[in-house]
Amino acid sequence: MSKTVFLNIDLKDGQHQGVQVDDQHLLVARINGEYYVTSNICSHARVLLSKGKLRGTTIICPLHGARFDITSGQCLGGPTQQPITRYRAQVETSGIMVTLPD
Repeated sequence: MSKTVFLNIDLKDGQHQGVQVDDQHLLVARINGEYYVTSNICSHARVLLSKGKLRGTTIICPLHGARFDITSGQCLGGPTQQPITRYRAQVETSGIMVTLPD
């Protein structure tokens, strides 16, 4: 089962922001005009990735430097090989619709 939520977020290219929906921490990033939504929790250290740096399509964990591809959730290096979850996002007129698991 899944649920769809609406995020009223407007980012400029290269920006990212953490948001919380119920008990889920999400990372929203805009890259080359596209919005991407992933888990905001590092799969290694359980810290908020939104506090890290976004370099191109890579978010870097602020604690131990784990690197994740925002477009796929794949881990690119660091102290873990575990990916982060990527969620389906669709841009609407006044925000972003995101499909989350229940």
